[in-house]
Amino acid sequence: MSKKYIAIDLGASSGRVIVGNLEGFEVTRRFITRNECLQNRVYWDILYIFSEIKEGIKEAFNRFGDEIVSIGVDTWGVDFVLLDQSDELVSMPYHYRDSRTDGMMEEVLSIIDREQLYRSTGNQFMQLNTLYQLYAFKKKHPKLVEAAETYLSIPDLINYMLTGKKVNEYSHATTTQLYNPTTRDWAWDVIDALGFNRNWFGPVVPSGTVVGPLCDQVRKEVGAKEHVSVIASACHDTAAAVAAVPAREGEQYMYLSSGTWSLLGVEVDQPIITEQSIRYNFTNEGAASGAIRFLKNIMGMWIQQESVRFWESQGEKISLKELDQETLEEMRFTGYIDPNDDRFLKPNSASKPMHERVQDYCREHCGVVPETKGEIMVAIYRGLAKAYARYIKQMEKTTGKKYDTLYIIGGGSKNFILNQWTADEVGIPVYAGPVEATALGNMLIQALAMGSYTSIRQGREVIRKNQEIKRYDPQ
Repeated sequence: MSKKYIAIDLGASSGRVIVGNLEGFEVTRRFITRNECLQNRVYWDILYIFSEIKEGIKEAFNRFGDEIVSIGVDTWGVDFVLLDQSDELVSMPYHYRDSRTDGMMEEVLSIIDREQLYRSTGNQFMQLNTLYQLYAFKKKHPKLVEAAETYLSIPDLINYMLTGKKVNEYSHATTTQLYNPTTRDWAWDVIDALGFNRNWFGPVVPSGTVVGPLCDQVRKEVGAKEHVSVIASACHDTAAAVAAVPAREGEQYMYLSSGTWSLLGVEVDQPIITEQSIRYNFTNEGAASGAIRFLKNIMGMWIQQESVRFWESQGEKISLKELDQETLEEMRFTGYIDPNDDRFLKPNSASKPMHERVQDYCREHCGVVPETKGEIMVAIYRGLAKAYARYIKQMEKTTGKKYDTLYIIGGGSKNFILNQWTADEVGIPVYAGPVEATALGNMLIQALAMGSYTSIRQGREVIRKNQEIKRYDPQ
């Protein structure tokens, strides 16, 4: 009987419960990771999300029963909750795109010098980081902050809801801009400078730590056996995805985790905190192996997704296959965007529709304006491909290495147009796949914890043999 693992993979747009192993798997539940706007504040509907997770777990046990040995959770980064002394939520978890962080980065940098903050945390400066969210919460809700006893990231919260045990997992903690990758502990100097309570932050545990068994109530509800363990897998979804990069030994490769966000980077043994990395605004985050993912956060398919969402909200029926065809027909269009321009951060409802922001950028910077949907997609995809090429050059300057291969993993690896244009811009071979890299990496770290594999490298070899991977050469 082969061991099977349940991977709970929550992205910023959708979630899946997947059961299986590195040789094959099934999705037992798909759902929207729903968020709600209440009085101009945006929150994650965490109780709905947890209910969907339990339904997916229940279906997994209905199908595979005793074969399942563990469960692991991964989610997007930076978001969190605070619990009070009774372990109740102090507030519903805010969405990282909520506007309460507007201006907070500037306030924090008036308290802590920018270079000092980077040297303490090694994180890219983004207003959605946990640091600025927590500072905004402290400033705007001082009474609630007084009641807080415990900080938990979103995946740590779900692990707590499953087991009743609280841990802070390494890969997710490193996305907060409150963790020091050099000392391998919380950045206590930053925490003290901003007046956060040290007692909120518990010990940080390695990826692959066994949290414990399911609590009795959940175990009975989902029909699980007592031997099933919950693993603090690589709880940050990018760390999970990177664990599944099907690279061969000896390759000088980079990875690009492509989805709502594009995460472009390399794996290194130690954090890179230099004048150049500060200037290029690169980030140091935790890898599932305990090493460092040195990378750049780039706004990704979110820009395309929001454009499509707006058109559909106006009653249009959008076929992605037809949209791809329109894109190819308009590929002579010369305009393109910078995906990391701040105007692309907020959703459609925050100001003007996303496609109009694409038009504004092209008008201001390229002297041409995309009018058709195909031209708008060209501007988005060209902009992403050019950004990848630009940041790869910066990465090579910063690390002092030349990279000969780019692996694109995740849902965005299905976009054959963007894959080819990326190969054209970066000038090196691009390998696209696996699509389900995050879930595979999640299961790989569980398998390591449960003794099925001895190394991440061994798991990557299995993934390379069993998953579809397509090569794109520069043209």
